[in-house]
Amino acid sequence: MMSAPLAGFEERRLAELKEYVAARARRRPRPRLLLAAAAAVTMMTAGGVAVMTAGGGDPAYAVTMGSDGVVDVVVRDFRDTGGLTEQLHELGVPAIVDYVPYGMMCQEPRAEVVEQVPPGLYHAPTTIPGEREGWQMRIDTKRFEPGQTFVWTMTVNPRGASSTSTILMRDPVAPCELVPDDRRVELDPGKPATGKGGPLEGVRVEGRTVAELDRELWKHGLPVMVNVIRPDPDAPEGFVVYAYEQSAYEDDYVVWAADVVHHGDEQVIRLLVTEKRYPENPVRR
Repeated sequence: MMSAPLAGFEERRLAELKEYVAARARRRPRPRLLLAAAAAVTMMTAGGVAVMTAGGGDPAYAVTMGSDGVVDVVVRDFRDTGGLTEQLHELGVPAIVDYVPYGMMCQEPRAEVVEQVPPGLYHAPTTIPGEREGWQMRIDTKRFEPGQTFVWTMTVNPRGASSTSTILMRDPVAPCELVPDDRRVELDPGKPATGKGGPLEGVRVEGRTVAELDRELWKHGLPVMVNVIRPDPDAPEGFVVYAYEQSAYEDDYVVWAADVVHHGDEQVIRLLVTEKRYPENPVRR
C-alpha cells in the first residue's frame, strides 16, 4: 500500500537520510538504522519496457509499465535525464526529469505546486537495496489529473552520494534554469545528548571526528543523523545549514554538538558537524 507523497523539501531530506543510512550500512553491520530503504520494487512483466544501457554495465535507467498503468522506474545514471523524460512520456507519464549539479538548484518558481497530490499517485524515491547508487520509485499513471506534471530532480555530490526531489506541478512548467542553491534548513531545537540522562552522557563530542565517535554513537541503538553546518556569513556569531550539503559528509568531519531530537515518532541523535576544524566551536560562539 502506497503512502501519501511528502512535500518536496521534506521528501528531499527523507531521501538524503535514506542515502546516508544506506551508505553507512554498506561499510559495516549496524543495529537498527534510521529510515532504512524499503524493500525492492517488483518490476512488472506486462506492458511496455524501456531500458537504456550505460557503458555495458547496469542500465542507466529502466522504465517498466504494467497492464494496470503503474510505471516502475529505476535510475542509476542521473545525467541522461532527457532520455528518461522521453521514455516516461512514451509510457504516458507527464514528467520532467532534470540533473542538477551539486550546489545548484532550478530557479523557482517553475510552476504552481500541487498542494493536494492525488492519493497513490507516487511514493518518495528510495535507494536500490544492495546497490551503491541509484533511485527507484513507482508512479500510477491513472491518478494524474489534467494539467499536472511530475517534476523529478537528481543531484550527485562530490563524495559520490546522490539526493533527489520530486514535486507535482501544474502546467506549464518552466525549464530548469540553474542558480546557486542558497536554501537553508531550520533546525528543530533538541536536548543535549551528552547531558545527564542523555544517550551520550559523559561522552566528549566537541572537536572529535565522526569516526572517533563511532562506537559511542551506535552502541546505544538510537538512529543517528548528521547536519553539516557552516559559519553564517550574515551573522558571524552563528552558523547556517544549507540544504544541498546535507548528504555530502564523511567520517573525518568534525563534530561540535550532539543533540537528541524527534524525527517523526522516533528519538534521534543529531550531530552538528563541519568539513574543517575551527579554532572555536561554531555552535557556541
